[in-house]
Amino acid sequence: MRLRYTADALAHLQNIYDFLFDRNAAAARRIVADIRTAAARLTDFPHLGRTGDVAGTHEWVVRGTPYLIVYEVDEPNAEIRVLAVFHGAQDWRESP
Repeated sequence: MRLRYTADALAHLQNIYDFLFDRNAAAARRIVADIRTAAARLTDFPHLGRTGDVAGTHEWVVRGTPYLIVYEVDEPNAEIRVLAVFHGAQDWRESP
């Protein structure tokens, strides 16, 4: 399976990096790398996450972080689409 990030997911990663970088540059790099590594793991194990609140999606908490990857599995096209990355404390279910 291929891994693809939507524009929203890439923007979320950038926002996470920017927010953390102001506080701790090393942590910002590590957290974003951890999120990307976790997402890449989904190419081998596409159903690691739990069924998402939104139909057709899955949610996976990145181990050792407060971040949640929201993704969908497109079996016919052999693709994992990362739709979003949220902090667990965010009220993301209300987001468009």
